[in-house]
Formats: sequence, C-alpha cells, structure tokens
Amino acid sequence: MPKRKASSNGYYELKSDLYSDIKLERRRLDYDMPMHFHRNLEFQYIESGEYRTVIDGTEYAFGKDEIVFIPYCLQHKAEASEAESILVILPYAVSQDFAPFFKHKTLNIEMKDAEFNRKNILPVLELILSNPSHIRNPLVAKGYINVIFGLLAHRYGYVKYENFSNQNFILELIMFIEEHSSEDLTLDRLAEQFGYNKFYLSRIFNKTLGASLTDYVNQVRVQKFVKMYRDRGGADSIAELAFACGFESIPSFYRAFNRVFSMTPKEYFELEKEIFW
Repeated sequence: MPKRKASSNGYYELKSDLYSDIKLERRRLDYDMPMHFHRNLEFQYIESGEYRTVIDGTEYAFGKDEIVFIPYCLQHKAEASEAESILVILPYAVSQDFAPFFKHKTLNIEMKDAEFNRKNILPVLELILSNPSHIRNPLVAKGYINVIFGLLAHRYGYVKYENFSNQNFILELIMFIEEHSSEDLTLDRLAEQFGYNKFYLSRIFNKTLGASLTDYVNQVRVQKFVKMYRDRGGADSIAELAFACGFESIPSFYRAFNRVFSMTPKEYFELEKEIFW
C-alpha cells in the first residue's frame, strides 16, 4: 500500500479552538497530523528524537531541547515520528494578553538554542507538569505563561508577521461551514450569508486557505465522515454516511476522499495508525 499522503490544503481545527484552558502535556508524536490551522498558539518542546514539520509552506526539523513555535492561523502539518515532546496550546483568549507586546510581530518559529531552552524553559514546564492542577487556576497559569513567553521573547526576540487579512471574517466563515457542511453550501449562499460579493469572497478564501471553497467544504465533509464512521464502529454503510455528511453522490464522495488522503476509505480504515484529527 502506498504511503498515505494528506491533502496540502489545511482545514480549520475547531476542536483546538474550543479549549478554554491552557493545555500542557507530554506527547509521543507517533501520529500523522494533516495540514490544519487554528487560532490558538501552539509550541512544542522536543525532548528526544527528531521532529519534522511543515509550517506555512516551509519545512523545518527540530531536535532535542529545541522548540517549535506555531503562530495563530498558520497552516502546519507533520508526519509520525519517534519524537517525544511537551505540547503547549494557549487559548486565543489567553494569548490576547500578549497582543500589546507583539503588535503585528510574533516569536520565531525556530527556537534552537538548546542550552538556553534546557536551563530556562524546561524547568518551568517540568514544574507545571509536576502538578497539573496549577494550570487549572487562571492566575497561576497566566503567571507561568508570562514567565515562559518573557524568557523566549528576551532570548529570541520578535519577527515581523503579516498574518492574513480579514482574519475574524475568515474564521466566522470557516465556523459557518463547519456547522452547515451537510447542507448545500454554494458560493452564492455564503456570499449572501455574509454580505460579500461572491467573487471577492472566493478570492479571499483562496488566498487565505490555498483551496477553493468547494474543495474546502468537501474536506470538512470527509473529516466528519471519518469521525462518524469511527464513532459508529463501521455499523452504517459508507453511502449512508457520505450522504449524511452532505455529499450528493457516491462518486463525488470517493473523489473528495481520495483528494484528501490519496487512498480509498477501505484502505484508510485498514491503516494500523490512526490519523490524528
């Protein structure tokens, strides 16, 4: 069987943006992460192994005691590896505390001073992990994050970051698609829903996500199909679930599924490794 190739068009990971608390945990990175993006800030402290990822179209590799920082709304993906990391996800509401300091700038994606990271950042992460209840207290959690971000900013500085325009509108549009993906979502309907010229909306959507509206809607539907199929233990037929997710025909479903995963549903569900969503 050929190696699975995920779509190059990123999907909006709504699940991550539903976190209201800071998420911090040790994680073995032995799962495939398809291209996606979210508003929450994310960084990973690599404890062992090599972690290879693609962020905003650029390939990166990180080793022991190096940190990868992912600014909000940048598309990124990674294939399974033997790397071990400490994952930190910072909710959008919390990250806004830093907005006055960033002012259209962000931390570097690559933070590779291993000695500095090991001596200054790792002890703070270890302290939090030693008592996870710390980050359930908003004041304590923000205190830790302030220390981490202050140290990182002091050591690595900021870089100019021109994020995509109309960010809030795009996120509203994506969430609407998420909620109504089983319906007939045409460009005309979305343009009317949001009060935009359909050609302008299409251009902004393509520029932001690197995908056509049709391709993105079908990708969301495929994602929901996979979840429903797993949740129901394969009890429902593929056709039933495909129609329930908004596909109008079985051929269009198979074309969309192959576009996302470069394989058939049967091949996908025979994989030993579950792809992370």
